[in-house]
Formats: sequence, structure tokens, C-alpha cells
Amino acid sequence: MKLFSIVIDDEPHAANELETLLERTPGIENLQSFNDVESAITFLNTRGKIDVIFSDIMMPGINGIVAAELFRSHCDFLIFVTAHRDFALQAFDAMAAGYLMKPLRQEALLKQIAEISRKRIKPSEPAAKEGEFIMIKGSNKNSFTKVVFKDIIYIEAMLNYVKITTVRGSELTYIGLKSIEESLNGKKNFLRISRSVIISLDHLDRVDGNTVRMGDKTNFTVGESYRNAFYAFLRSQAVNP
Repeated sequence: MKLFSIVIDDEPHAANELETLLERTPGIENLQSFNDVESAITFLNTRGKIDVIFSDIMMPGINGIVAAELFRSHCDFLIFVTAHRDFALQAFDAMAAGYLMKPLRQEALLKQIAEISRKRIKPSEPAAKEGEFIMIKGSNKNSFTKVVFKDIIYIEAMLNYVKITTVRGSELTYIGLKSIEESLNGKKNFLRISRSVIISLDHLDRVDGNTVRMGDKTNFTVGESYRNAFYAFLRSQAVNP
């Protein structure tokens, strides 16, 4: 199945070069290119969600890293194309699917598109049964997103909203963490480790002292008042010699 993309770059020659490479790349079609984030978002609000956004980072106005949160609801994959290596860590913190360096080579682009295509083709999953998901409210009055419990990696309170990070990306909702926790009652694979973080034990990778590492490489610190319960749980799951 063909992928559809847009390109965002304030340098016309760079956008043109990427467009040319995309034309030579099988399995993807670039719909349009933009020289700023605002124009791209206006287009996406009308066009609807697409597969891939290729974005530069250093741009006037809203840069690519800051815009990542805006892009997330408009695409399945965000790929940064930049001449700057220094933003790699920030890019992956923003859940980018790729980080390509300028001048972009055809081989690098082909490899990236092949990787995205593999991620996109997933075996069909049975529909989630009643009680295996929640519907979270978005920013608009009648906006709701379905979140399947088994997909949740962690839930994090951030100022006046909650971020739910799943294997498919992140969702924001303006209900409180306490309300989310109440929805998880009876779900033994979820554990609150601090005042602001609930983790899924299904996606727990490792524990090193008071640091918890999740499957997506995110690290959290176990809050002091939560440590006794947390380590008691770990001991109950440990294999004794």
C-alpha cells in the first residue's frame, strides 16, 4: 500500500531535492511541500491525517522539534531531515520515526521508507473486548480517542493534562491522572511509581536502583513514598536461587 507524505523545509532547494528523491522512491508519493510549519498544519487540518511528514528542524517561527507535538495527530510517522546532528536526542524524545542527515542520499531514504513500510504492515488483531480499552477525551467537545490497555507503555501527568504513551504513539487528554488511575482499577499490570507516573508492567524493561527503564527507552525515577510497594512487588516476582 502506497505511503503519502508532505515535506516541510524553509529552504526551497532542500525541499526540491527531497521531492526529487521521493519521486524516485517506490511506495511513496509526496502530496505537497511547505516552507513553514503553520502552512503545513493548515493543509493537514483540511486534508486529514497522512502517513509521513518529512520536516526540517531549524526553521523560522515554529521549529521542527517544537512542532513535533502538533504533527503527532496528523501523521503516523515523523522524520526529521536536517543538517544538524546535535538535535538527534531531542528528535527521538519527540518520538520521531527517523533522523536523516543533509545532504540526503537516495540509499538512506530508501532504507527509511522500507523500515516504515515494515512497521506499517502489522498482522490483523482481534477487536478489543469490552473493558480492554478506554475512550479519552481530546481538546474538542466531541473528540475522543480509543486507547487499548495492552498498548499503554506509561501514563504521565504534565501540568494540566495527561500524556498516555502507547506502542502506537502518544495521546493527550485533559482529564486528571486520578481519573485515569480509577479507570485502571483491577488492572494488575499497571503500577503507580510516583505522583505523576503510572507504568505498565508489561512494558517494563529493567530497574536499576530507583530508576525504571521502559520498553521505549524512557527512564523514570520511583518516588520515595512509592518505593516500598514497588520493591515489594519486584521481590514477589523475582526468581529465587
